[in-house]
Amino acid sequence: MGEDRRRNLRDVLDELDKYFEDFEKEMEEVVRNSVGIAKGHTGPFVAGFSFKLGPEGRPSVQFFGDTKSDGYRSPLAEQILDQEKGLLRLVLDMPGVEKEDISLDATEEKAMVTAEREGRKYKAEITLKARVMAESGKAEYKNGVLEILFSLKDKDNKGYKRLDIV
Repeated sequence: MGEDRRRNLRDVLDELDKYFEDFEKEMEEVVRNSVGIAKGHTGPFVAGFSFKLGPEGRPSVQFFGDTKSDGYRSPLAEQILDQEKGLLRLVLDMPGVEKEDISLDATEEKAMVTAEREGRKYKAEITLKARVMAESGKAEYKNGVLEILFSLKDKDNKGYKRLDIV
């Protein structure tokens, strides 16, 4: 049992090492390209990452900020999975835009969001933690926070929909 635990910890630390290597490469790219960005960029440069341990103990690292050359920022996103209620809540931090500026699309595995208003541009394609029924999505935008609620896709369903017989 102790050996399994050490192996799991080693796996987590190896994966964490990989994420930090990726982060270091991305930051080197930002520094290399910062001269070009500074010419047309107004306001502060924002970049960072969010680190979380998932339910199975797997680390999850998400990068966010305005480091992309196309001027779009990646909003900070958080996913809250509620298996008991069969819901997935996706929360995106997107200050500086209005509800009308936001475009939101979803599949059973991903959510895509874009928004643009007076110098604020956001774009993200988020892989969801669980399969959802995209058509069940309900979104609300308040005080710079976009919250989307999805019903989880039934694991036993396999894509079939029950039809009524008339």
